[in-house]
Amino acid sequence: MTAALGTLSRGEAVRALKSGEMRLHLGPFVTALKTSNRSVVDYFLDIYSDCPVSIGGGELADYYLNVGAPNLLRRFIRRQVLPDPGFHFPTLPLPDHMGPLALEMGMNLSAALQCFRFIMFHAGVVAKDGNAVMIAAHSGGGKSTLTAAMMEAGYRLLSDEFAVLRRDRNALMPYPRPVSLKNASVDVVRQMAGQDAMSTVLEGTPKGTIAYRRARASDINLMHEETVPKLLIFPKYDKDEKPEKRAVEPADAAMRLIAGSPNYQVVAGAAFDSTMTMMQGLKCFEISYGNTADSVALVEELFAEAAP
Repeated sequence: MTAALGTLSRGEAVRALKSGEMRLHLGPFVTALKTSNRSVVDYFLDIYSDCPVSIGGGELADYYLNVGAPNLLRRFIRRQVLPDPGFHFPTLPLPDHMGPLALEMGMNLSAALQCFRFIMFHAGVVAKDGNAVMIAAHSGGGKSTLTAAMMEAGYRLLSDEFAVLRRDRNALMPYPRPVSLKNASVDVVRQMAGQDAMSTVLEGTPKGTIAYRRARASDINLMHEETVPKLLIFPKYDKDEKPEKRAVEPADAAMRLIAGSPNYQVVAGAAFDSTMTMMQGLKCFEISYGNTADSVALVEELFAEAAP
């Protein structure tokens, strides 16, 4: 039986995390979490407070993630933290206070490298009235900032990191985890969403300054409601750039999506069929812009055309 994490006492939640009995139920995935790292515990209890969880070591999970020191020495001397998703992956340890980043990295790794029930694309996803916008960009292209901005424009968050496409029909599954923001984007989104929507800021990470915008309770409450992909956006932010839109051929757009998929090659034939079906109903555009307001206006305009 699940309950919102925030309804548990701190003691009950901490004990479940330390013992590895904490189960996070989010979208189509159940993740078993284990950690005694103080920064991870504090972050998880705050930013995931609206998410459904259960406690029970006997309950099966899709993923098992342990976030802790890489060895006994680093628990006490020059303390470090590392995500362990249960399989070998070359990840550098982080300073102990960067536990939230280690947790989110571990959850990304778990889904990206162990999910074969769905086709995964590296993209943010927001939706309105059952129709979805996919936002795909390379690091620094503005994907997460635009995803967070669309939330403030009245769109529902499905995911910041993965577009999760079903194999049996043209539908995207929600996986509403926190939106990862870097450097200048942190202040931009804080001004839009308010401080209560944001995590504490991590300075000096390998990716610069990082903070997370929490998923809203309304996003989490709708985490089992699928949406139909209607619009695919490739954003490009460049300071002082005038807002522009350019249509992208579906074949080109598909190749860009596939290049960012962590499991397309493994799912193989089913991935091709599902992706081609999805592309038939998608309008695809590149947009360039110099500020957040322009980016939202462009997406709103294109969405109105793609999903009238």
